[in-house]
Amino acid sequence: MELIIDKKILMDVLDKIAKVIPAKPAIASTGGILLEAKKDGITLTATDLQLTLKLFLECTVKDKTDVLIPGKKIISLIREIPEEKVKIATGESGIVIEDKNFQYKFLIMDINDYPKLPSDKDFAGDENTLNISSEVFQEMITRTAYCINPDEPRIYFRGVLIDLRDGHLNMVATDTRRLSLVRKPMQTGKKMKLILPQRLLEVLPSIVKEGEMTISFTKNQIRFQTDRVTLISQLLEGEFPDYMKVIPPSEKLSSATIEAKQLLSSLERLVLLSSDTFNSVKMSFRRDMLVLNIESPQLGTGEEKLKIQYSGPDATIIFNPVYFIQFLKTVPQETVTFSFADPLKPARLNGTGADDYIYVVMPIKP
Repeated sequence: MELIIDKKILMDVLDKIAKVIPAKPAIASTGGILLEAKKDGITLTATDLQLTLKLFLECTVKDKTDVLIPGKKIISLIREIPEEKVKIATGESGIVIEDKNFQYKFLIMDINDYPKLPSDKDFAGDENTLNISSEVFQEMITRTAYCINPDEPRIYFRGVLIDLRDGHLNMVATDTRRLSLVRKPMQTGKKMKLILPQRLLEVLPSIVKEGEMTISFTKNQIRFQTDRVTLISQLLEGEFPDYMKVIPPSEKLSSATIEAKQLLSSLERLVLLSSDTFNSVKMSFRRDMLVLNIESPQLGTGEEKLKIQYSGPDATIIFNPVYFIQFLKTVPQETVTFSFADPLKPARLNGTGADDYIYVVMPIKP
């Protein structure tokens, strides 16, 4: 095998591959990159046994060969090569990376030791597939993944639920103190209910950045596929709780309309007075006014007043300000509707006039 390829194009692919190669492989072979040379290009594969990534790179190749090459070391070397083109070839005992001014030889790894990877047959069946814009899916991840608690002992809370039903794709995450729900209409009668692990959600947006992608799934795995990219992940086990029961109906709540940027700015200033042991802001609702207070025994006090639209009874509720900041940074509308019942019951937030992104947060007991 021999190929000459633009370094920048190759590094773009290798940077993605590096996200999947384990730092300390449990199986030595998973520290390698499976390189499959074909007539029209090469396929690079990496796996940590939880995630598997395959990337196709179009290039001119002499001789079709499959080899398992050292992962991190070769990526580091190619990154440091000053030339614009990289020549890669297989020799008698290894892989050669060279130019007129340098030559590096790496011993190849035993390809027979590489784990058996999922095949197309594992994901066969139209009933288990869904087409969706990668931009839309990434937006849904952004608005839910911050609610994951990776240290939660119940494994099904360490990821996000995707629930396709009733013509909507719902994505939900919760750490039991707050919950985020994003809903997108889908013209399909198919059903899907899977829990995606946090690691997949961290890697996917940087690998599949744009265009249409196909989601396929089995009982234990999910696959995201485009023309040149295949990303497969194990799923989390367990039964995600009925999230709809957690969302308070807005018609039974008092509601205030607040400018999102104003509220975000105020909370980001007030949170400067918080600490690891004290992290709460008192929110006092008055007619057309919201008073925000923080009183830190270690650092001092702060107060801000905001003009809002509110005509309900006076109410004071205490919240963790970080929970609000994370929501306000991801809501697209200029104003948010803040709905609540009393100081001990969960509050509901959403962009004013929109129900495709709902956020529920528990207050802190006075």
